[in-house]
Amino acid sequence: MKESVDITIGLVSYNTKDLVVRCLKSVLEYTRGVSYQIILVDNKSKDDTVSTVEKEFPSVKVIRSPKNVGFSSAINMALTEAKGRYFAMFNSDTALLNDTFTELVRFADSQPDCGIVCPQLYYPDGEVQVSHYPFRNPKKRAFREVYPRLNALKQLLLSNSQPLPRETKKKRNVPSAPVEVQRPRGVCFMVRKECINDIGPMDGNFFIFAEDVDWAWRAKLAGWKRYMVPSAKLMHENHASVAQRATMMQKIQMQSVYYFTYKHFGLMAWLRLRFGNFLGGLLALLLSAVSLISGKSQKRTMFYESINEAKALFHLSFLTKKVLPADAK
Repeated sequence: MKESVDITIGLVSYNTKDLVVRCLKSVLEYTRGVSYQIILVDNKSKDDTVSTVEKEFPSVKVIRSPKNVGFSSAINMALTEAKGRYFAMFNSDTALLNDTFTELVRFADSQPDCGIVCPQLYYPDGEVQVSHYPFRNPKKRAFREVYPRLNALKQLLLSNSQPLPRETKKKRNVPSAPVEVQRPRGVCFMVRKECINDIGPMDGNFFIFAEDVDWAWRAKLAGWKRYMVPSAKLMHENHASVAQRATMMQKIQMQSVYYFTYKHFGLMAWLRLRFGNFLGGLLALLLSAVSLISGKSQKRTMFYESINEAKALFHLSFLTKKVLPADAK
């Protein structure tokens, strides 16, 4: 990457014209303190995303993919044209709330060990959104579908006439200063050029999902630190750009998790993960049977939900054939 600007902002579009336009407008409106380059990689959208961007945003470099190559491969296309000291992987279902990229660049410039840095995320209503997660322990991740159903079964058996408790939304606090984190969410994170040179581009075997986890994990293994900067603020609609194909995306997400697990933790962890999904399906079946026997209206609803969950988990536990959208094959 030839160094000529502070930051290259890489976006991927797929039939999300309105989101892309809003996102680009926010970048142009708020970004003032750094020099930047914007690259949009379009995954052969069927709407008029490309023509609209070329007309309304002539400064944006547009790369037209010959087919829908997914997110990580599209980001790699942008990387080949990037000129920045930093590269920002950026979702189109977002909008800047302040001079986000300037805040990120200023912080990264002050921390030579910073390989990846992300902003604080907010929902459209202004509520605080999760901006980063811990790396999951492979053993705990394998049984993510098991423990909630064991708890639900326990509650169902002990509830008698009491309604089942509803989960309450956890209030999140924003730190007052930048904090070191494990893995920033791929909604938006900025990577130092030297870090990319060190760990390589994104892994194109991920069509979408977990590619950000893989990149952050590789940065961790190479000794690069990851941070979140709360003064950099970004609105995110949370999965708005993939909601068009929710059922298919659930399968693609799971196969990405399988691939990540096998790649970094080996065969036994991969098998454990599949077994966890299968066991979750068995518990969902048991939950459906107990809820039906109870005879209460609220629990009858749980019966149908649990049956559908069991079907999905059994399918995911035996998922072997790679799932891709028709226009990606």
